[in-house]
Amino acid sequence: MKVEINRADKDAVIRLSGRLDIYTSPDLRRAALTLCTKRRCRNLKIDLAEVSFIDTSGLATLLEILVAAKDLCMQVTLSGLSEKVRYLIEVNGLTEFFRVESSERKRLLA
Repeated sequence: MKVEINRADKDAVIRLSGRLDIYTSPDLRRAALTLCTKRRCRNLKIDLAEVSFIDTSGLATLLEILVAAKDLCMQVTLSGLSEKVRYLIEVNGLTEFFRVESSERKRLLA
């Protein structure tokens, strides 16, 4: 999995590509929690448009990031969810916890 971080003022975007699973979720956890704990941002967007697969450890990592961010009064947004990833988040009842939006690319194509 590739993790790319872009920052602008107090906003940050983490763009992921590949598989978010037990082997790669520590990379996301490390990047996001560093942004959260050092208060480098107020709004954190995690762009999942290029994520092809996510397992339960990936979901657990997203929840861990959400809890850490909320403790610091930060907003976490998930964007660019594929149909498969969106279904996994919905079926596990997590849509009410996360702010979800479509990716820029999808909005431009719509």
